[in-house]
Amino acid sequence: MVRFLTKVMLVLEPTILKDHYHEHLREITAHHKGNLLQLIGVDPIVFRTNTSRGEVDLQIWVTTVTGTPLNRVILPFYFVGARKYIFMCGSKNAHNFVKNTLEIVQDKINAVYEIIILTPKIENKKTYSQMKTKFRKVFREKYLKNFSFHQWENADDIASLLRDLVEDIVVNIQRTTTYIPIGFNLETIENLVKKQGFDVNEKHEVLFKQDDIIFRVSLQNNDVQAEIEDCSDCENKCKATKKLCIVVAEEGQTILPGLGDLRIISILFAINDGSILKIKGNKPQEDVSAQIKILRKTFAKNCKKKRK
Repeated sequence: MVRFLTKVMLVLEPTILKDHYHEHLREITAHHKGNLLQLIGVDPIVFRTNTSRGEVDLQIWVTTVTGTPLNRVILPFYFVGARKYIFMCGSKNAHNFVKNTLEIVQDKINAVYEIIILTPKIENKKTYSQMKTKFRKVFREKYLKNFSFHQWENADDIASLLRDLVEDIVVNIQRTTTYIPIGFNLETIENLVKKQGFDVNEKHEVLFKQDDIIFRVSLQNNDVQAEIEDCSDCENKCKATKKLCIVVAEEGQTILPGLGDLRIISILFAINDGSILKIKGNKPQEDVSAQIKILRKTFAKNCKKKRK
Protein backbone atom coordinates (compact mmCIF):
# COMPACT_ATOMS: atom_id res chain seq x y z
CA MET A 1 0.00 0.00 0.00
CA VAL A 2 1.33 3.44 -0.92
CA ARG A 3 2.02 5.31 2.29
CA PHE A 4 0.71 8.66 1.09
CA LEU A 5 -2.61 7.33 -0.01
CA THR A 6 -5.02 10.16 -0.56
CA LYS A 7 -6.33 13.55 0.40
CA VAL A 8 -9.19 14.57 2.67
CA MET A 9 -10.58 18.10 2.86
CA LEU A 10 -11.50 19.47 6.30
CA VAL A 11 -13.23 22.84 6.66
CA LEU A 12 -13.49 24.62 10.01
CA GLU A 13 -16.60 26.66 10.68
CA PRO A 14 -15.42 30.30 11.07
CA THR A 15 -16.47 30.78 14.70
CA ILE A 16 -14.45 31.62 17.81
CA LEU A 17 -13.98 27.87 18.33
CA LYS A 18 -12.18 27.21 15.03
CA ASP A 19 -8.71 27.62 16.58
CA HIS A 20 -9.70 25.22 19.36
CA TYR A 21 -10.81 22.65 16.78
CA HIS A 22 -7.62 23.20 14.79
CA GLU A 23 -5.40 22.56 17.80
CA HIS A 24 -7.13 19.23 18.42
CA LEU A 25 -6.33 18.24 14.84
CA ARG A 26 -2.69 19.25 15.15
CA GLU A 27 -2.48 17.31 18.42
CA ILE A 28 -3.08 13.99 16.64
CA THR A 29 -1.28 14.68 13.34
CA ALA A 30 2.13 15.53 11.93
CA HIS A 31 2.43 19.01 10.51
CA HIS A 32 4.78 21.79 9.54
CA LYS A 33 6.05 23.49 12.70
CA GLY A 34 4.54 26.78 11.57
CA ASN A 35 0.81 27.37 11.35
CA LEU A 36 0.28 27.51 7.62
CA LEU A 37 -3.44 28.09 8.09
CA GLN A 38 -2.59 31.57 9.35
CA LEU A 39 0.00 32.16 6.62
CA ILE A 40 -1.55 30.78 3.44
CA GLY A 41 -5.11 29.89 4.43
CA VAL A 42 -4.70 26.11 4.52
CA ASP A 43 -2.77 23.78 6.82
CA PRO A 44 -1.63 20.50 5.19
CA ILE A 45 -1.40 17.98 8.03
CA VAL A 46 -0.71 14.24 7.91
CA PHE A 47 -2.48 11.49 9.89
CA ARG A 48 -0.50 8.24 10.07
CA THR A 49 -2.32 5.00 10.85
CA ASN A 50 -2.26 1.25 10.24
CA THR A 51 -4.94 -0.28 8.04
CA SER A 52 -5.83 -3.73 6.77
CA ARG A 53 -3.68 -2.89 3.73
CA GLY A 54 -0.66 -1.56 5.65
CA GLU A 55 0.59 1.76 7.05
CA VAL A 56 -0.94 4.85 5.46
CA ASP A 57 -0.35 8.59 5.76
CA LEU A 58 -3.60 10.44 5.15
CA GLN A 59 -3.24 13.98 3.83
CA ILE A 60 -5.72 16.37 5.43
CA TRP A 61 -6.04 19.90 4.08
CA VAL A 62 -7.45 22.06 6.87
CA THR A 63 -8.95 25.42 5.94
CA THR A 64 -11.69 27.82 6.95
CA VAL A 65 -13.97 30.23 5.10
CA THR A 66 -12.97 33.84 5.73
CA GLY A 67 -15.31 35.50 3.25
CA THR A 68 -12.54 37.53 1.63
CA PRO A 69 -12.52 37.69 -2.20
CA LEU A 70 -9.11 35.93 -2.34
CA ASN A 71 -10.35 33.11 -0.11
CA ARG A 72 -13.43 32.59 -2.25
CA VAL A 73 -11.28 32.38 -5.39
CA ILE A 74 -8.77 29.92 -3.93
CA LEU A 75 -11.13 27.83 -1.75
CA PRO A 76 -12.56 25.68 -4.60
CA PHE A 77 -9.07 24.51 -5.59
CA TYR A 78 -8.51 23.08 -2.10
CA PHE A 79 -11.30 20.59 -2.78
CA VAL A 80 -9.93 19.20 -6.04
CA GLY A 81 -9.02 15.52 -5.72
CA ALA A 82 -10.23 15.01 -2.14
CA ARG A 83 -11.78 11.62 -1.31
CA LYS A 84 -13.74 12.84 1.73
CA TYR A 85 -15.09 16.25 2.77
CA ILE A 86 -15.25 16.94 6.51
CA PHE A 87 -17.03 19.97 7.94
CA MET A 88 -16.04 20.58 11.55
CA CYS A 89 -18.74 22.77 13.00
CA GLY A 90 -21.07 23.26 15.95
CA SER A 91 -23.07 26.50 15.85
CA LYS A 92 -26.84 26.75 15.47
CA ASN A 93 -26.33 28.02 11.93
CA ALA A 94 -23.75 25.40 10.93
CA HIS A 95 -26.02 24.13 8.15
CA ASN A 96 -25.90 27.57 6.51
CA PHE A 97 -22.10 27.58 6.74
CA VAL A 98 -21.97 24.21 4.96
CA LYS A 99 -24.55 25.29 2.40
CA ASN A 100 -22.63 28.48 1.56
CA THR A 101 -19.33 26.58 1.30
CA LEU A 102 -20.85 23.97 -1.02
CA GLU A 103 -22.13 26.75 -3.27
CA ILE A 104 -18.60 28.16 -3.57
CA VAL A 105 -16.91 24.81 -4.27
CA GLN A 106 -19.68 22.93 -6.07
CA ASP A 107 -17.74 22.68 -9.34
CA LYS A 108 -14.74 21.05 -7.62
CA ILE A 109 -16.32 18.37 -5.41
CA ASN A 110 -17.12 14.81 -6.41
CA ALA A 111 -20.74 14.08 -5.46
CA VAL A 112 -19.93 10.36 -5.11
CA TYR A 113 -17.56 10.93 -2.19
CA GLU A 114 -18.75 11.21 1.39
CA ILE A 115 -19.49 14.48 3.16
CA ILE A 116 -18.97 14.25 6.92
CA ILE A 117 -20.52 16.58 9.47
CA LEU A 118 -18.36 16.51 12.60
CA THR A 119 -19.74 18.30 15.66
CA PRO A 120 -18.91 18.43 19.37
CA LYS A 121 -20.96 16.05 21.50
CA ILE A 122 -24.60 17.19 21.72
CA GLU A 123 -26.26 15.60 24.76
CA ASN A 124 -29.80 16.64 23.89
CA LYS A 125 -31.03 14.04 21.39
CA LYS A 126 -33.85 16.26 20.13
CA THR A 127 -31.45 19.13 19.42
CA TYR A 128 -29.08 16.80 17.57
CA SER A 129 -31.95 15.35 15.54
CA GLN A 130 -33.16 18.82 14.54
CA MET A 131 -29.63 19.77 13.50
CA LYS A 132 -29.34 16.67 11.28
CA THR A 133 -32.71 17.46 9.69
CA LYS A 134 -31.42 20.88 8.64
CA PHE A 135 -28.32 19.34 7.09
CA ARG A 136 -30.33 16.69 5.25
CA LYS A 137 -32.39 19.47 3.69
CA VAL A 138 -29.20 21.18 2.47
CA PHE A 139 -27.87 17.95 0.96
CA ARG A 140 -31.21 17.16 -0.65
CA GLU A 141 -31.24 20.60 -2.32
CA LYS A 142 -27.70 19.97 -3.59
CA TYR A 143 -28.54 16.44 -4.79
CA LEU A 144 -25.90 14.98 -2.46
CA LYS A 145 -26.71 11.53 -1.12
CA ASN A 146 -23.47 10.31 0.45
CA PHE A 147 -23.17 11.96 3.88
CA SER A 148 -22.85 11.02 7.54
CA PHE A 149 -22.91 12.59 11.01
CA HIS A 150 -20.34 12.16 13.76
CA GLN A 151 -19.76 13.67 17.20
CA TRP A 152 -16.58 14.10 19.21
CA GLU A 153 -15.59 14.94 22.77
CA ASN A 154 -11.78 14.77 22.56
CA ALA A 155 -8.89 14.30 20.14
CA ASP A 156 -9.08 10.52 20.50
CA ASP A 157 -12.61 10.59 19.05
CA ILE A 158 -11.34 12.52 16.03
CA ALA A 159 -8.43 10.10 15.59
CA SER A 160 -10.85 7.16 15.69
CA LEU A 161 -12.97 8.74 12.97
CA LEU A 162 -9.92 9.37 10.78
CA ARG A 163 -8.80 5.76 11.17
CA ASP A 164 -12.23 4.60 10.02
CA LEU A 165 -12.10 6.97 7.04
CA VAL A 166 -8.69 5.71 5.96
CA GLU A 167 -9.83 2.09 6.24
CA ASP A 168 -12.88 2.85 4.11
CA ILE A 169 -10.71 4.54 1.49
CA VAL A 170 -8.11 1.74 1.25
CA VAL A 171 -10.82 -0.93 0.99
CA ASN A 172 -12.49 0.95 -1.86
CA ILE A 173 -9.37 2.33 -3.51
CA GLN A 174 -10.04 0.29 -6.65
CA ARG A 175 -12.75 2.83 -7.51
CA THR A 176 -10.05 5.35 -8.41
CA THR A 177 -8.34 4.37 -11.64
CA THR A 178 -6.69 7.65 -12.63
CA TYR A 179 -4.73 10.32 -10.78
CA ILE A 180 -6.61 13.56 -10.23
CA PRO A 181 -4.28 16.60 -10.16
CA ILE A 182 -4.42 18.43 -6.86
CA GLY A 183 -3.36 22.02 -6.31
CA PHE A 184 -3.41 25.43 -7.96
CA ASN A 185 -2.40 26.86 -11.27
CA LEU A 186 1.05 28.45 -11.50
CA GLU A 187 -0.24 32.02 -11.36
CA THR A 188 -2.12 31.38 -8.13
CA ILE A 189 0.78 29.67 -6.39
CA GLU A 190 3.17 32.46 -7.41
CA ASN A 191 0.81 35.08 -6.01
CA LEU A 192 0.65 33.15 -2.72
CA VAL A 193 4.43 32.86 -2.55
CA LYS A 194 4.96 36.57 -3.31
CA LYS A 195 2.38 37.45 -0.68
CA GLN A 196 4.58 35.64 1.87
CA GLY A 197 7.54 37.86 0.91
CA PHE A 198 9.48 35.59 -1.45
CA ASP A 199 10.97 36.81 -4.75
CA VAL A 200 10.07 34.80 -7.85
CA ASN A 201 12.29 35.04 -10.95
CA GLU A 202 11.28 34.83 -14.63
CA LYS A 203 11.84 31.05 -14.54
CA HIS A 204 9.19 30.70 -11.79
CA GLU A 205 11.87 29.91 -9.20
CA VAL A 206 12.70 31.10 -5.69
CA LEU A 207 16.44 31.14 -4.92
CA PHE A 208 18.11 30.94 -1.51
CA LYS A 209 21.83 30.99 -0.73
CA GLN A 210 23.13 29.45 2.48
CA ASP A 211 26.92 29.51 2.75
CA ASP A 212 28.10 27.96 -0.53
CA ILE A 213 24.82 26.21 -1.30
CA ILE A 214 22.16 27.66 -3.62
CA PHE A 215 18.68 26.19 -3.17
CA ARG A 216 16.63 26.51 -6.36
CA VAL A 217 12.91 25.97 -5.69
CA SER A 218 10.84 25.54 -8.86
CA LEU A 219 7.19 26.53 -8.47
CA GLN A 220 6.50 25.22 -11.95
CA ASN A 221 7.97 21.74 -11.48
CA ASN A 222 7.38 21.45 -7.72
CA ASP A 223 10.96 20.39 -7.04
CA VAL A 224 14.02 21.61 -5.16
CA GLN A 225 17.61 21.56 -6.41
CA ALA A 226 20.77 22.30 -4.46
CA GLU A 227 23.76 23.72 -6.34
CA ILE A 228 27.41 24.61 -5.73
CA GLU A 229 29.34 26.65 -8.25
CA ASP A 230 32.89 27.97 -8.30
CA CYS A 231 33.56 30.75 -10.81
CA SER A 232 36.92 31.92 -9.49
CA ASP A 233 38.29 30.69 -12.81
CA CYS A 234 35.31 31.18 -15.11
CA GLU A 235 36.97 29.48 -18.06
CA ASN A 236 37.29 26.33 -15.95
CA LYS A 237 34.41 26.84 -13.55
CA CYS A 238 33.11 23.75 -11.79
CA LYS A 239 29.54 23.10 -10.74
CA ALA A 240 27.48 20.38 -9.08
CA THR A 241 23.70 20.09 -8.91
CA LYS A 242 21.49 17.65 -7.03
CA LYS A 243 17.71 17.35 -7.01
CA LEU A 244 16.70 16.91 -3.39
CA CYS A 245 14.42 14.16 -2.17
CA ILE A 246 12.24 15.58 0.62
CA VAL A 247 9.72 13.16 2.09
CA VAL A 248 8.83 14.09 5.65
CA ALA A 249 5.44 13.31 7.14
CA GLU A 250 6.63 14.56 10.54
CA GLU A 251 7.17 18.01 9.07
CA GLY A 252 3.99 18.01 7.00
CA GLN A 253 5.94 17.75 3.76
CA THR A 254 6.02 15.16 0.97
CA ILE A 255 7.19 14.93 -2.64
CA LEU A 256 4.35 12.58 -3.58
CA PRO A 257 1.28 13.83 -5.51
CA GLY A 258 -1.29 15.32 -3.19
CA LEU A 259 0.25 18.14 -1.22
CA GLY A 260 1.73 19.50 -4.41
CA ASP A 261 2.04 23.26 -4.33
CA LEU A 262 1.43 23.53 -0.59
CA ARG A 263 4.37 21.25 0.07
CA ILE A 264 6.54 23.63 -1.94
CA ILE A 265 5.40 26.58 0.19
CA SER A 266 6.11 24.53 3.29
CA ILE A 267 9.62 23.79 2.02
CA LEU A 268 10.20 27.47 1.20
CA PHE A 269 9.72 28.29 4.87
CA ALA A 270 11.97 25.39 5.90
CA ILE A 271 14.80 26.64 3.67
CA ASN A 272 14.28 30.24 4.75
CA ASP A 273 14.58 29.41 8.47
CA GLY A 274 17.36 26.84 8.00
CA SER A 275 15.37 23.85 9.25
CA ILE A 276 15.63 22.15 5.84
CA LEU A 277 18.99 20.67 6.86
CA LYS A 278 17.41 18.91 9.84
CA ILE A 279 14.96 16.93 7.72
CA LYS A 280 15.86 13.23 7.77
CA GLY A 281 12.84 11.30 6.50
CA ASN A 282 12.35 7.55 6.94
CA LYS A 283 15.10 6.40 4.57
CA PRO A 284 18.81 7.31 4.25
CA GLN A 285 18.26 8.92 0.84
CA GLU A 286 15.72 11.30 2.42
CA ASP A 287 18.25 12.81 4.84
CA VAL A 288 18.78 16.33 3.46
CA SER A 289 22.13 16.83 5.23
CA ALA A 290 23.36 13.55 3.75
CA GLN A 291 22.22 14.65 0.30
CA ILE A 292 24.15 17.91 0.71
CA LYS A 293 27.27 15.93 1.66
CA ILE A 294 26.90 13.92 -1.55
CA LEU A 295 26.59 17.20 -3.46
CA ARG A 296 29.80 18.51 -1.89
CA LYS A 297 31.67 15.31 -2.82
CA THR A 298 30.41 15.58 -6.40
CA PHE A 299 31.48 19.21 -6.52
CA ALA A 300 34.96 18.39 -5.21
CA LYS A 301 35.28 15.62 -7.79
CA ASN A 302 34.13 17.89 -10.63
CA CYS A 303 36.55 20.64 -9.59
CA LYS A 304 39.41 18.17 -9.39
CA LYS A 305 38.75 17.08 -12.98
CA LYS A 306 38.52 20.69 -14.18
CA ARG A 307 41.81 21.68 -12.57
CA LYS A 308 43.61 18.75 -14.15
